Amino acid sequence: MDQLLYGFDTAVYTFFWQFQNAVTIGIADVCQHLGDPPAYIIYLVISLLLCFPKKTRKYGVAMVIAFLVAFLLVIVLIKPGVGRLRPYVTLKDTPFWETYQTHWANAGSHLENDLSFPSGHTSLNFAAFTALAAVLIKNKKKWAWILLLIPVIVGITRIIRCVHYPSDVLGGMIIGVFAGLIGYLAAAKGIPLISRKSK
Repeated sequence: MDQLLYGFDTAVYTFFWQFQNAVTIGIADVCQHLGDPPAYIIYLVISLLLCFPKKTRKYGVAMVIAFLVAFLLVIVLIKPGVGRLRPYVTLKDTPFWETYQTHWANAGSHLENDLSFPSGHTSLNFAAFTALAAVLIKNKKKWAWILLLIPVIVGITRIIRCVHYPSDVLGGMIIGVFAGLIGYLAAAKGIPLISRKSK
């Protein structure tokens, strides 16, 4: 996988590193917390609370299902199945290492304790905000697509921080959007069906 995507990853790294500076690194350090376990717990608790009031149930159900699908795909299946190591491990034997190492040092030389593909930060944020945005857009809230800027920023900062390959972030985005749409569809189809049967 590293060899197959080497050209793509190095090209995207080179592009985004133009924007690596004290401000973007500071933003990256803040955004990393949007993908840490405490943030996921907060997201999940909020989603579960939204499931109880009838008015907000569709938002809560969509987000809970999206989270569960993303977690199952990313944490349980794909990360251990692919087993991709972090770029600061696998790039050491490539001509790109010196360039990468410089920017990784600029970003603080952060280490993470799990596998690299796909980006969990990116996938779980895309899952939550895709589900939420889809329900809002269905309810005529056309502005809701703006919510997707949050996971986009999270994904970009994972690249600027040098803790993920760009292809990890792209994979996380695709999986997250898929999980979010599954959550949305499950809520859109399931809640009316259950409501009809309970009458």
